[in-house]
Amino acid sequence: MAKKARTGQHAHQDSERAMAKNTAAEARAKAAVRDVQSVAAKTRGMQQKAQSKRG
Repeated sequence: MAKKARTGQHAHQDSERAMAKNTAAEARAKAAVRDVQSVAAKTRGMQQKAQSKRG
């Protein structure tokens, strides 16, 4: 990725915007992982419940 030449005036704004994008992306990634884990736990619980009914 090519770096664009920055003037001193805008460099701070660009870095703040990049940081905001990164934190938002991290939050989305964490939320996605949490959702997957909760679904996995839920299905595991349902399977255990069904197994106990059978046995």
